[in-house]
Amino acid sequence: MEKKEDRRVTMTRRLLKDALIELLREQSIYQISIRELCQRADVNRTTFYKYYGSQFDLLSDIENDIIAFVDSTVKTHAASPEQIIKALCVYLEDNLELARLIITNNIDPAFPQKLFSSEIVREVVRKNYAGTHDDTEVEYLYNFITYGAFRMLCLWLNKDKREPPETLARLIIQMAM
Repeated sequence: MEKKEDRRVTMTRRLLKDALIELLREQSIYQISIRELCQRADVNRTTFYKYYGSQFDLLSDIENDIIAFVDSTVKTHAASPEQIIKALCVYLEDNLELARLIITNNIDPAFPQKLFSSEIVREVVRKNYAGTHDDTEVEYLYNFITYGAFRMLCLWLNKDKREPPETLARLIIQMAM
């Protein structure tokens, strides 16, 4: 049986993540100090270091939350790529500030690579194209579709008047096919 994380630990981590997101609105991650982060979160530095080694570790934890959501969504809707994309768009729209910071502000240029190295996402694309294309073509298609969809999401996130998630999902699927 999986041990459930203490609510206080969950709350402390949430406070630190929220504080980092607030600070990233104002300055580069390279300019954020642990002292400043702890003050913003109203958390002791010792507590911070209990969970994270640096502000980059905290950022990585936030990114891992996004990746976990993507993986979970892909597993849940594996048979329907449009549902996957729609669910992701809804999530990004519901977390617009975070999405804009993490995805479109290039805080971590390696984030797209981390996101698309997910074996779950890769497997869904393989299954959808395996019968009609050889392995090399599927690899090219995987990169074309995922990175193309990612750039479309970036454009969509930066728009003030975004189309509904369903519309973007439909458009991405049309282009992928």
